[in-house]
Amino acid sequence: MSIEKEILNVKNLQVSFDTYAGEVNVLRGINFHLNKGESLAIVGESGSGKSVTVQTVMKLIPMPPGKIKEGKIIYNSKNIAELSEKEMQNIRGRKIGMIFQNPMSSLNPTMKIGKQITESILLHQKASKKKAMAKAVELLSLVGIPNPEKRIKQFPHQFSGGMQQRVVIAIAIACNPEILIADEPTTALDVTIQAQILELMRSLKSRFNTSIILITHDLGVVSEFAERVVVMYGGEIMEEAKAKDLFFKAEHPYTWGLMNSMPRFEDEEKKPLQSIPGTPPDLLKPSPGCPFAPRCIYAMKICRKKKPTYFKISEEHICKCWLQHDDAQKPEKPFLNRKL
Repeated sequence: MSIEKEILNVKNLQVSFDTYAGEVNVLRGINFHLNKGESLAIVGESGSGKSVTVQTVMKLIPMPPGKIKEGKIIYNSKNIAELSEKEMQNIRGRKIGMIFQNPMSSLNPTMKIGKQITESILLHQKASKKKAMAKAVELLSLVGIPNPEKRIKQFPHQFSGGMQQRVVIAIAIACNPEILIADEPTTALDVTIQAQILELMRSLKSRFNTSIILITHDLGVVSEFAERVVVMYGGEIMEEAKAKDLFFKAEHPYTWGLMNSMPRFEDEEKKPLQSIPGTPPDLLKPSPGCPFAPRCIYAMKICRKKKPTYFKISEEHICKCWLQHDDAQKPEKPFLNRKL
């Protein structure tokens, strides 16, 4: 499938939250884009800013205490950051759908599944209740839930975790959105169900040419699903590349750490999993230099004093690290062409 055009562009996005301890700078100059029909993965440890990024795109962060300090979120030539809540209601669900992280908390336990699916259909497509319910049955069948006519009259607690996630996907695609945001859609699911959910998302992408943003910390999922990858840390993007380039030609020490924390089946000896030493940065008092410097074994003096710029590795590969400077000594990469 050929990529047609750029559908979303996030420029210099800066988001903070006012807390009792002070201002927390959660996103510090985020830049990325999404093309039509493309699958983009955003990866990083917990607290790196992944979920806040996509929630800001949907304008779902509570304001206050949250606020967009600076930046643009361009969707179809409109800056979402400047839209009112009423204007956003015409975009959420209709143009941009979202699969939330935990289906057990995103589904209303007091409402039948059918009513939850038909809500956005009735709101955005002005269909009759009968047609909306027929569409809901069709959606349940599309996402692989057997006996949809019967299941649509049931409550969330009557579904397994995997089936609940399928219902959440049905709700997200009810109005055939151009962009589907999946915030860790396979969390807390066993590997068999994970594979089924990813296959379902692949099928939807192929069928409707949907653009997908996948939020995850599982690089195994990324290798199976994404075409392009953004690596986040401390509210910043550390590296961005095509998926195949990232797995075989990663350049940032943080990306190396993520790679080495994954188990690999070809290892002859059973070795303990490696972890990245240290703790995530304190966003109340951000470092003037690279946020990863305190945990990086390759850190130089400049890394702690001055924030690195983006270095262009190739046409579609950028890295925010002083190691890419011409005068920096190049360390040996801790992994080379190993499969996940």
